[in-house]
Amino acid sequence: MKKNIILISLILFPAFFAGCGDNSEVIETLDGNKITVNSFEDTYNVAIDAMSRVQNIEKENLLEFISKDIAEVPEQMRALNYQFQKKNFYDQYRDMMITTIAAEKEGFTKRDDIKKILKFQEMQIVSQLYVMHLVESKIKISEEEAMEECQKLRAKEPQVSSLPIDRCILFARAKLKKDKSQEILPKVLERIKEQVSIKHNDKFDLDAFLKRKTTAAATGTEKKEETTTAPSTEAPKTEAPKTSGQ
Repeated sequence: MKKNIILISLILFPAFFAGCGDNSEVIETLDGNKITVNSFEDTYNVAIDAMSRVQNIEKENLLEFISKDIAEVPEQMRALNYQFQKKNFYDQYRDMMITTIAAEKEGFTKRDDIKKILKFQEMQIVSQLYVMHLVESKIKISEEEAMEECQKLRAKEPQVSSLPIDRCILFARAKLKKDKSQEILPKVLERIKEQVSIKHNDKFDLDAFLKRKTTAAATGTEKKEETTTAPSTEAPKTEAPKTSGQ
């Protein structure tokens, strides 16, 4: 989950300053950068859509988890429920915007090492979202399949047997989507490779190159000894509040 929160933060990075030309009501202005009702709502919806794709969760199921009281949500989904409560999401959005503005002021994002990191992260995000897009486009679940899976889940899972039929079908669709995704994924990856022309350099010994040990100097991470300890820049961790019985 922590990895996905970081991923969503990177996806939202360009959205921080997307309030230009927006005539909706201003919530706050940070160093001249406006947080408007529309820009915040757009960012919130983008985050939900991105999380749905990254986690391979049906959007309807995700919205249902978010709308519930945290005590009603399964343990493994509580951090997600907490993160997407509007108040909590706004606080995170605002903090990231403040931090981004400060980083821009210092020219942090213009540093070559940071540009390389952002480029690498962008490549990861695009490839992951593209693969999920192709996988989802090939998944077809009929009403009959969903109903049949619902009946199977009701027979196996006590908590599902007590659900209304519409919610049972939602869970069934999510289960079928997950199973079909795992089946389709290898074929999608193979198809992607077929679309790209790949030419190997026969004179280059790739195996020998990859066996070389990576050093701190080679990666540019070697640091000189410092007499003082730099203050921690790690963002404070946000945890979901514990509920009775935890």
